[in-house]
Amino acid sequence: MTTGTLIGQEVKRVEDQALITGRGQYVDDLRLPGLLHIAIVRSPYGHAKINNIDVSAAANAPGVVAVFTGADLAEQLGSLPAGWLLDEEATGMKAPEHPPLAIEKVRYVGDAVAAVVGSSPAAASDAVALVEVDYEPLDAVTDAEQATADGAPVVHDDAPGNLAFDWAVGAGDYDAAAAEADVVVSERIVNQRLIPNPMEARGIMADYNAGTEQLTIWTSTQIPHLVRLLFALVTGHPEHKVRVIAPDVGGGFGCKLYLYAEEVIAGMIA
Repeated sequence: MTTGTLIGQEVKRVEDQALITGRGQYVDDLRLPGLLHIAIVRSPYGHAKINNIDVSAAANAPGVVAVFTGADLAEQLGSLPAGWLLDEEATGMKAPEHPPLAIEKVRYVGDAVAAVVGSSPAAASDAVALVEVDYEPLDAVTDAEQATADGAPVVHDDAPGNLAFDWAVGAGDYDAAAAEADVVVSERIVNQRLIPNPMEARGIMADYNAGTEQLTIWTSTQIPHLVRLLFALVTGHPEHKVRVIAPDVGGGFGCKLYLYAEEVIAGMIA
């Protein structure tokens, strides 16, 4: 038996063999008996009222098992929590409701409006086109600075001015320091939106045992324990009866670090 330290030593990775020989197990590789598939109806508008959703044609399409709207699952799906909460008194932070399936209003392109459950991916995807949503388009703004200007369209009624919070960070006496400085440099910096793009997109599979009330979720995530905690918080399903499994994950880069609407939708439909 060899003893010593691994610090500074070459250590072979143990997970590579399966991955580079095509034997990895990602969410899309998993199968359960009687597996059904979910396709999401998404908004083509960045901001619009939902006047009506007609799912009758989709519900009667071949291979379709069920169709759910936000109104159908409002109580079960709950609201997705904010990813980072600040002190409300100090920052005035607003955390508006964020239903996994939109109710009455959509607030971004791709906002989920309905979920179609089918016997195959094709059956579910084809039926998405049969869901008729009566939208009333509203003014939208895509620039963050313009969104906080006077008169800009308000996305959430309980967040006036589209301002989530006002958080000042600083120390010392800037005015005094600037007055004594030999040179003062002023610069306007605009940071782009960061959108990670892993090779594997997000995927979720869920299985519910009605006898034990145990829900098992397989999801392409970087944080299975947090998904479990937040899923229980959002839906009210007991945390000790939720199991979250992260199989092989084909990249994340930070975009698989939170609870997503689809994880809640799939879990509750199961």
